[in-house]
Amino acid sequence: MTTRLCALLLLASLISSSLAAEEMLGQMPMARIQIYAGPLSRDYLGCLSCDRNEVAAVLNPYGPYGWDNAYAAHSHFAQYRSPKGRYSACDPYAAEPPILIDSSGRTYGRLSISTLRPDSLCGPHGSPGVCVPLTEMCRHAATDP
Repeated sequence: MTTRLCALLLLASLISSSLAAEEMLGQMPMARIQIYAGPLSRDYLGCLSCDRNEVAAVLNPYGPYGWDNAYAAHSHFAQYRSPKGRYSACDPYAAEPPILIDSSGRTYGRLSISTLRPDSLCGPHGSPGVCVPLTEMCRHAATDP
């Protein structure tokens, strides 16, 4: 792990709201952390560390990758938001949840609501600033018809 990521995770753990975490992510000079999932991690699920106004940002409620929009529930990306599934971020027991990778190929853990998985953003060394909105997205996705 780089020093920048460790500082980000420490700062994010001190931040209670996802909006504050988003602002902190936007202010820190860091690599663009992208989310990939599925067999061989081929499906692009969006950008975790991008500005919320970017089309690829998962925090953009109007973009195709936004966690707060209905598009993902009706596309092939739905399997990654499902309460159960090998590749789902919303299944705490998923074998291969989405992975976080920067442009140089470094990995930053798994996008998973698992509190036990050591590489999960909701795990013991995770980031509450990302875990809280991820958990909310999963809860919302589970109640969608």
